[in-house]
Amino acid sequence: MRKALLTVLVPFGLVAGGALGYHYWDTGALPGMHPTFHPVSVDTINAEDRGVRITGTAHYEIQLHQTFEGGERWHIFPFMAPGDTMNREVKVLVRAQRDPEALVTYEDMVVDGLARPAGGRVGPKVIDALRNQGYTFAKGLILVEAMAVHGPGPAE
Repeated sequence: MRKALLTVLVPFGLVAGGALGYHYWDTGALPGMHPTFHPVSVDTINAEDRGVRITGTAHYEIQLHQTFEGGERWHIFPFMAPGDTMNREVKVLVRAQRDPEALVTYEDMVVDGLARPAGGRVGPKVIDALRNQGYTFAKGLILVEAMAVHGPGPAE
């Protein structure tokens, strides 16, 4: 009886521990918890960062969104250094559920979220739409999945 129980519990424990370890490595926090948000700038963010607090200017010149199963709608926009409305080289894209206000083209904000390589998380339609508006992409494009969006003042 004891051997049969160990035969079931040991593999279960290994799989559960592996899943928790992977989730912690991927997000910087255990399931159900938020990671610690570390301040980074648009210029210094990289693929090794996880929980980030980044300050900058959102470009809403083109309204882009992704809709996921279940009806979740996320807006995607280029995110530049604070006050930068002229640059067209994108190093950071932000995906947030927060709707931009009507008739707002640029907005200064602080975003708390998970930084990830954009890779397969940003579809070709989004990339093409931004290119058609004159944007180019820096090597090592990062997508920040917003957990909280604050005004331009210091985040709490």
